[in-house]
Amino acid sequence: MAARTNVDVAELIRGHRIVVCAGSGGVGKTTTAATIALWGALQGRSAIVLTIDPARRLADSLGVGPIGNTPVMVPPAVMGALGCEVRGTLSAMMLDQKGSWDELVERHVPSPEARERILVNRFYQQLSQSFAGSQEYMAVEQLGELDASGRYDLIVVDTPPTQHALDFLEAPERLLAFLDRKIVKWFVRPSFSAGWSTLRSMNRTVGFLLHKIEDATGVSALADVTDFFSAMSGLFEDFEPRVQRVTQLLRQAETAFVLVAGPDEQVLDQADYLAAQMSARGMPLKGVVMNRVHPHVAHDNGDDTVDAIAALLLPQLAAAARGADGPSSQARATRRQSAEGGSLAMRLARNFVAYQARARGDALRMEMFSQGLPRGVPLVQVPNLASDVHDLAGLLLLHPYLFAGRESA
Repeated sequence: MAARTNVDVAELIRGHRIVVCAGSGGVGKTTTAATIALWGALQGRSAIVLTIDPARRLADSLGVGPIGNTPVMVPPAVMGALGCEVRGTLSAMMLDQKGSWDELVERHVPSPEARERILVNRFYQQLSQSFAGSQEYMAVEQLGELDASGRYDLIVVDTPPTQHALDFLEAPERLLAFLDRKIVKWFVRPSFSAGWSTLRSMNRTVGFLLHKIEDATGVSALADVTDFFSAMSGLFEDFEPRVQRVTQLLRQAETAFVLVAGPDEQVLDQADYLAAQMSARGMPLKGVVMNRVHPHVAHDNGDDTVDAIAALLLPQLAAAARGADGPSSQARATRRQSAEGGSLAMRLARNFVAYQARARGDALRMEMFSQGLPRGVPLVQVPNLASDVHDLAGLLLLHPYLFAGRESA
């Protein structure tokens, strides 16, 4: 893994406008995404991080108040308190699923009366809040809006856990298939003034479709469904080209997928699966961040047995005891070292040996995982830190691990 250097990750972020952080739950995606966006801001870029992580920890990490569907800039005073030169700007936003759908209606429905009808429509409310894949589609839609705004030259996206991350990749095509224009035309035809049960009996295919809509949304009133499609006909006229644009956005050369993982076997299995799925969808992996790695600690004699480590620790403990008691208490310190130091040394030695065994396991699993990565994909390691990262200063401490070299903050 020596060829996979941190410098490559710095170059990766420097050479891409959109960075999508994906991975299983609990591996540090939100922290990694915020760290990348912060580094971009320090490098002089107009950076924003978009999170759809339901844990909603991002605001705490960035030191800003509640964030939602509107970008919030981290105050210059907060950035300045980091004690380093800040050449760009950092903003953050949290995807509000319902709010994003409402904004979509505002942009594409022509009249205030039609907009109001849609916003209170039961079918629309179910679609915008609980329809399968709706949240993930709006995340991609929001990414498209940020890209089109031209306000940011670095957009970092924090995706949900693995299976939901695949929903994120598939959401545009899935929603397009459901809202296919041919289906929309069925709903705006005059024959839909017939009752729900009558319509089912007229056409088995349409009946199957309506049954699926009932299952997906819980709405069984035909009037709600037809009114929604009729009022939103203007939106659906442009729906397919817009889906194609945002899908292409995820596949363009300026977009980089960064896989965030950890050295545990189950997490690496999920990472392997997600990497393969991304590649199959034409969204190739361009970087890996391996969090919470237990580093191996080399020592002089190379003997990792408990007795050998304890023998190395005993002189250090004795010296510490003599230093604490002063020169006049060396005899007492020696006796205490014999009675207590030996027991303490054994406990420390057992802990060290267990840690080293875990570190070797981490290294072996990461080596096997790295062999399956495409050539040239950088893999960086972040050690298992003593405390959680919960503010900008903590994010800054991660930069030397992610971005090596003189540009590191």
